[in-house]
This record gives sequence, structure tokens and C-alpha cells, in this order.
Amino acid sequence: MKIGMVTACYKPVINGVTRMVSLYKEKLEARGHEVTIFTLGDPDPAGEEDNVVRSPGIAVGSEGYYAAMGYTVAAQKLLSQMDIIHCHHLFMSVDLAHRYAGCPIVYTNHTRYDLYTGNFIPIAQKTGDAIMQQIWPEYTDLADVIVTPSAAVRDVMLGFGVRRPIEVIGNGVDLQPFLFPSTPKTKAELGVPETAVLLIYVGRLAIEKNVETLLRQTAVARNIIPNIHLVLIGEGKLRAKLEQLSIELGMGDSTHFLGRIPYEKIGNYLAAADIFSTASVTEVHPLTVMEAMASGLPVAATLSPGIEGTVKAGVTGYLVPDPTAGLAAAIVGLAVDADHLREMGAAAQEASYHFDINNTVKRTLELYERLRRERPDLTRAKVHGRWRRTSEKFEPLVQQLDKLIRPIKESRMKANGQA
Repeated sequence: MKIGMVTACYKPVINGVTRMVSLYKEKLEARGHEVTIFTLGDPDPAGEEDNVVRSPGIAVGSEGYYAAMGYTVAAQKLLSQMDIIHCHHLFMSVDLAHRYAGCPIVYTNHTRYDLYTGNFIPIAQKTGDAIMQQIWPEYTDLADVIVTPSAAVRDVMLGFGVRRPIEVIGNGVDLQPFLFPSTPKTKAELGVPETAVLLIYVGRLAIEKNVETLLRQTAVARNIIPNIHLVLIGEGKLRAKLEQLSIELGMGDSTHFLGRIPYEKIGNYLAAADIFSTASVTEVHPLTVMEAMASGLPVAATLSPGIEGTVKAGVTGYLVPDPTAGLAAAIVGLAVDADHLREMGAAAQEASYHFDINNTVKRTLELYERLRRERPDLTRAKVHGRWRRTSEKFEPLVQQLDKLIRPIKESRMKANGQA
């Protein structure tokens, strides 16, 4: 089977979506399928993998995402030869696949776009929701089947008016590097006392990850259990602010910023920790949580749609509705009893087998085969490969966004002396 994976970013960027796409490619190829990744942007400085096709794009933000008006002619031709196309971003993926495809299109929703609007565009949540109620159904209509990693995320998308058929297929991870880390770290190697209770967070130091709340709640927990330490693995624009905050909270000596660690080494660092903690409310089925559970770590986190389908409250961790008020209690609840902590860690590791990437790939292949038999793409009102979006349809939305963003852009230009 010729499978096209379409994504708005790929290596050298390493994030949850990139890791999923890379794992899909590896596991599908091992089963004898031909996988081509279609993406945008500059070539990987380390050299491209086989069957990675990049079209030129314009960088959007600093996280490695790109935008483009279309693919190169060569990419278009190759995309039209696929048997199945699987898209992993809503924007710059589903739309482009729909333009050039001649086969069924699957779209996996990896992101709570409804929550991201307020983080990246300074607008009220109600306004962001109104925008997503228009955009989410319009773009997902371009796919034949939508995959959500959890039933809770499926329900969120249905609530925003998404109309296409939805399948729930959980994300998966390669468990081996976390079950059996190659060179596990000790606490001492991380600059942490061996007697400490070590919390760890892995992810971007970005506003949508709510790391400031994690830091503040860890400080509250530390008032009760003074030997708590926190390790943060990852980089982001907020690092300097978070480092200063840790000092202000009296946690300068107990908060350890390790920066970006190569993905293949993360399991070694998780091996040194006792608890994985996150205050993020934007996750849909977080790989970092699954990887931590495979490492034998119970989880203290937010009761959000993506995490509640991963962590069983009271068994593999503690979940709280409001991280700003309750995450400290979840951390203390895990840290206060060493025997209970070990029991929950063992339960978390046992539960992690459910998230084996091989299970995910098996179910995804079953979906691909069904779509190849049924060919829903041939009965669409708007057939793949024969339609172009008209600018008039979205002109009112574009004008609304321009009115919202223009004052902020003008203010920044004036501050930079560009006015």
C-alpha cells in the first residue's frame, strides 16, 4: 500500500506530532508498506530521510511550522499516486491533501485548537470558539474519516459541529526505550539529592503548556514536603521568565532546567524521577505522559480530555479539575507515601502497555483497508483533487481576524520603531 503522511512540520523539529508521524513511518514500512511524508519548509540540515518530500514554505512562529499556497508540481504528482493519505495537521495538511488526492483521506486531530486560539491570538475564548465553530467543520469536511486519540476529544469536536465520521484510535509510543532505558540516570547525576522526591516535566516551555502554574503549584507542595525537587526538560520562550519565577518562589535550588535533551535519551532521565507532572489543559492524548508511565512514573496532572483517557485517577495518578488550585494536592498525595508511590508507579507501567505503538498501527491499518474497500472519496459531493477553496467564502472571517489582530500588530510596530 502506498501511504502518504501529510504534516506541516517534520524533522529536524521534534514534537509530539513529529514523533507520531516518524513512528507510523517506521512501523508501516516494517510491515511492507511504502510510506512517503509530505511536508513544508527547509531541508533537514542532517540530511533527509528516504521518502520525505518537502515543498517550500514560510515559517509560522518559532516552533518549526510552515505555511504555503501549495505543493511543488513533483509533490502534487506523487501525492496523487497514494492509496491512502493520512493528515496530521488541520491547516496546511487536510486542505492540500484534498486538492491533489485521488484516494481516501484520514485526518488525525492532535491538537485542541479551540484552546490554542486564546494562547496564540489575543482574543476572548468565546471569540476563539466562534471562529473554531466555523473553521473546524469546514476543514474536517475535506477528509473522509477523522481520527481522535480519545473519546473525550471526539466529543469536543462534535460539540464544535464537526460532521465527518470519527474513529477513536489512541496515540501510541515505542515503549522499549522507557521500559528498558539504555543508560538510566541517577538523581545525583541530575544534581538532585538521592533522598529527594523528584518531579519531572517534559515538553515545551510555552504558555499553552501552563508551566508557570506547574512551578507555582510545586512550590506550594514543597511547603508541605520540603525535599521535593522539579526537573524541567525542554526549551521555549518562557524559560528565562520561569527561571526568575523559581527564584522568586524560593525554589532556585530545587528547580533544575535541563534544556532540550535528545529524544532518544529522554527515557534515561525519566528513570531518575519519581513523579511526572503537568498542568497543561491543551493535550489530546499526550505522548510524554505515556512515556512517563512506561518509565514507571505515576502522574499528577489536569483533568482534561486528553489526559483523563490516559491516566486512571487514583490508580496510575491523580487528576485535578483546576491545576491552579489542586495540582499541589495531587503532587503531595503522591509524594507523601513512598510505598503508595511505588505501587502507583508499577500500575502506571503496567497500564502503559495499552499505548504500544504497534496497537495503534494495527488499528490504523484496519481503518486504511476498510477505506480502500469502501472508497468514500468517490461518493463525495466535492471530489478530492477537483476543488479549490474560494477566497470569497472566508473573506468575512479574514476581515474579522484582521480587525482583531491589527491593533496589536500596529502597537508592536510602533514599539519597534517601524510605524
